[in-house]
Amino acid sequence: MNKTIKHTYQIAHFSIDVSFCEFVVSIDFSPYKQTKDLQFLYGYSPQLIALIQAQYQEIFGKQLQISDDSFVAEIWGHLFAYRIAIWVKKNLQFKPMQKLAKFVAYRSGIIDCGERQADSNRWIWDFLGKLFFQKYKTVQQ
Repeated sequence: MNKTIKHTYQIAHFSIDVSFCEFVVSIDFSPYKQTKDLQFLYGYSPQLIALIQAQYQEIFGKQLQISDDSFVAEIWGHLFAYRIAIWVKKNLQFKPMQKLAKFVAYRSGIIDCGERQADSNRWIWDFLGKLFFQKYKTVQQ
């Protein structure tokens, strides 16, 4: 069965919408455009991931097969690209750059995190997670 379930998490004073499908979760950071808000959300990524992992287990009766270090790497990578795109949109009024920034903001503000069979670039986030985010690693079966 291929169902989508949406859930909203409260992280401090931020509402984060997450959509759950089998093998994939989508996290929507697009309502937040201020650098200070996005920096704050970086710090709460591990807590958000723990909530998402628990909810996925409850919905589908199995663990989402994305390691925490890979999950953090993907969130941080997308948020970094999103912050740059927002900065470009605000500060560079050159039409081609505006179009590119709009595209990047659209593609990075909502983060689709999927298991290997559903996410062709999972290997990149796995690699970056092992390289930079080992402190977020948990044992997964």
